[in-house]
Amino acid sequence: MAVVLSCFCSAISLAQSPKSLTQQLDSAWIVSKSSPETAFAFASELLEKSRASNIDSLTARIQLLRGKILFQFGMFQEATEALYEAEHIFESSGKRRPLAQVNNVLGEVYYKIKNSESALNRHEKALKIYQEINDEAGEAETKSYIGGMFEKIGSYPKALEYQTESLQLFESLGMKPEIAFVRENIGSIYEDLEKYDSAYSNFQKAFLLNSELGDSLRLIGNLNNLGDVLRKTREAKEGLEFSRKAAEMSQRLGMLYQQKSAVVDISKAYAEMEDYENAFKYLEQSRQLSDLVFSEETTRQLAIQEAQYNLFTKNQQIKELEQTRSFDTKVKWLLLFLVSLLCVLGWVIFNRQKLKIRSNRELLLRQDEILQVKEQLINTEKENLKLLELKMAAEDQAHSKSLTAQTLHVIDKNQMLEDIQTKLKSILEEDPKEQKKRIRNLIKQIDFNFSHDTDWDDFKQTFERVHQDFFKIIQTRSGGLTPAEMKLASLMRLNLNSKEIASSLGISMDSLRISRYRLRKKLNLQKEDSLQQFLLCI
Repeated sequence: MAVVLSCFCSAISLAQSPKSLTQQLDSAWIVSKSSPETAFAFASELLEKSRASNIDSLTARIQLLRGKILFQFGMFQEATEALYEAEHIFESSGKRRPLAQVNNVLGEVYYKIKNSESALNRHEKALKIYQEINDEAGEAETKSYIGGMFEKIGSYPKALEYQTESLQLFESLGMKPEIAFVRENIGSIYEDLEKYDSAYSNFQKAFLLNSELGDSLRLIGNLNNLGDVLRKTREAKEGLEFSRKAAEMSQRLGMLYQQKSAVVDISKAYAEMEDYENAFKYLEQSRQLSDLVFSEETTRQLAIQEAQYNLFTKNQQIKELEQTRSFDTKVKWLLLFLVSLLCVLGWVIFNRQKLKIRSNRELLLRQDEILQVKEQLINTEKENLKLLELKMAAEDQAHSKSLTAQTLHVIDKNQMLEDIQTKLKSILEEDPKEQKKRIRNLIKQIDFNFSHDTDWDDFKQTFERVHQDFFKIIQTRSGGLTPAEMKLASLMRLNLNSKEIASSLGISMDSLRISRYRLRKKLNLQKEDSLQQFLLCI
């Protein structure tokens, strides 16, 4: 182990490029299966390099590996911290597949710290991601995790459902190691349900697959499970043979934990066979193996903690060195800046003193000239404003006179029409010979008035020049007025009396009252509001 670690550390010192660091991380993943504590020390060294190089994607992968190893050694808080960092980086960079892997590992960690609900939630998140990216292998693995979770909490129907779906996916992909693993999980569920025939069948299939693959570690577990099932079905003697094989194989491979499990099963088998002397003998052996397992796990945890401490110490030293170097650099630059600033200030002050007296005189002269020009401009602007005000007053007066003249002309025209109406009535009562002559005179009178009449559009244009936006405002307020209503409103705005307005519009006083009422209604005025006052205020 020491030789492997030495080789890894040498590799780190020799290669620092992102590609080389990635290759070294791949090597660490391979080593983690056989020597997790060595892989952890190597990964911690790589983490330091990746952070120094600001390679976030590599940092996330390293933290995922460290989180898995820390979880194996029961250091759940440290594992969670590493996995959270990896999760944050993968989420930020949009790496979906490794994010799903992080969720699966976090699910296992949460279960170990007795938070089954959060554990199941994490596995379901991983499953959703794998389904979205169409990763059937990841989906199958995650369903196996979820099935295992349901088995641990005692929900066996759901556990079987997920494990069966996982098995079907692995079989369609032809992944034999994973098929054997799921078969073993299904056998464990049937064993919990005391369906020993189904359990034995699945354990046997897992054993045959692992034998074909030559996976010794998995074979030990298969042998232990087969021996356990046979013992529970009162075939203790046959089960004892499987347990013996598991114990011998685990002893040969140095797998203390598996050897302890096999020895415990041997002790139970002898107890079933009522051979209590051998049962006690193997039970004592299992106790000794438990001590060895505890000692080995403690040694590994100490190695992991030592690597963690060494990494922390190195990081602190690096930070202190960087802070010292940064401080020294800042002090040097500050001193250089101050010296340069003093030189520049001295030169500037010297030159400014020479120019100050000369420029002050010129400045005073220029200020006097500017003040004089400003006074002239102000006087000119005042005169222009007065002229503009006089011009605007004259134009308003002219427009008012024109508008009044037009209005009076309309009144005169309507009075003339009333006079013509009276004359026509009297002509009807006269002699027919005289009627023709008088009618011709009336036609001439009408023609004469036509030549002096003006159009409503001319009146409207003149009115709008005097009272800007009047028609626009009342149209907006009312929602739309007829031409007759607009004429009525404009005449009232000129403050004419009712008789003059009726004469100008050519209507009776009663019709005028009705028109005023309709206009008032369209303008949405209340009873107490004055129509005349409202129009005069626009």
